[in-house]
Amino acid sequence: MPDFRRFWISIVIVCLFLFGGVDRQVTAAPFYEGKTLTLVVGTSPGGTGDFRARAASQYLRRHLPGNPAVVYKYIRNPIQAANYMARVAKRDGHTIIFVGPTLYSNGILGARGVRYQPDDFIPLGSPSPGGPYILVARPDLRLNTVEELKAYKGLRFAQRSVGHSMYILDRLMAFTLDLQEPKWILGYSSPEVDTALERGEADAETTTLPGFLQDKGHWLKQGFTIPVIMKNTKGRGGEVDPAFPQGRPTVNTYADSALKRDVLAFHNAMRPSGMLFLASKGIPEQAVTEIKAALAKTWADPAFAKDFKRLTGETADPMLAEEIERNLANLPKDPKINETYKRIIGGGDLPASR
Repeated sequence: MPDFRRFWISIVIVCLFLFGGVDRQVTAAPFYEGKTLTLVVGTSPGGTGDFRARAASQYLRRHLPGNPAVVYKYIRNPIQAANYMARVAKRDGHTIIFVGPTLYSNGILGARGVRYQPDDFIPLGSPSPGGPYILVARPDLRLNTVEELKAYKGLRFAQRSVGHSMYILDRLMAFTLDLQEPKWILGYSSPEVDTALERGEADAETTTLPGFLQDKGHWLKQGFTIPVIMKNTKGRGGEVDPAFPQGRPTVNTYADSALKRDVLAFHNAMRPSGMLFLASKGIPEQAVTEIKAALAKTWADPAFAKDFKRLTGETADPMLAEEIERNLANLPKDPKINETYKRIIGGGDLPASR
């Protein structure tokens, strides 16, 4: 072989080695190395939702290649938090959101103030399916049974805002139980909701059963009552914690019309998980892949399960992104159910239950 041919073949081999090696190094570099990940938290600081975010995010950081710093941005109204992600946050992979599943119901049904589409987001995973949920009433009302609850007129619920997950559960319970002229007092932060009941500013609230036992279990000794419970999307109720007084009736027992049953089924499909991590569509694929993998490692980490229980009082029951997407695919398409549910989650009067 002529010398000049050997020379050029050698040059080509050297170039392939050098540039191919550089390309492999660039591809292998963690997306988040040397970067800061902003976590938008769609709830108030200091509440159970905040503790969920912090418990999960510290392990997300640990398992995410590059171990980025994580900073928190609180936007306690979930609609405003989702709007921020869709309209303001850059789609560069440096910002993700942890928010309740009402992001889907508010978006699909066009709740007031919504400026996003549910398809703007990519599910990344959730630490739990949420709930189960309980209705708690202040002691002097003595609402020990569902019958006493239904007979009471003008029950005042304390809540954060229209569109908040607990507000929607309040309204869904009131709709299913045919409560008489229920009212909502809005604008409280998560800790302030509890204070409102203690001061008599409001009569009732809906909250998670595990969170109640964690933060307010002493209320049972003070005479606060829990007349009814609502199972979570996996069908789990009071049995999730043996410390909770068993035998409470469930909301589903009082779904005595086809419309009530259909609305409850719609609600469960609309809540594919509990609070969940999402990314904006359009961010780099490498960022999505690395976060999903890091969350899967987080859910499998025994230390995470212990910290999650310690911080939230809840038992971690994680859901991968694929499971959340399957739940969303089962959403009913009946226009009457859609319209009824839309009125339930809105700020006006509750619709007729039959």
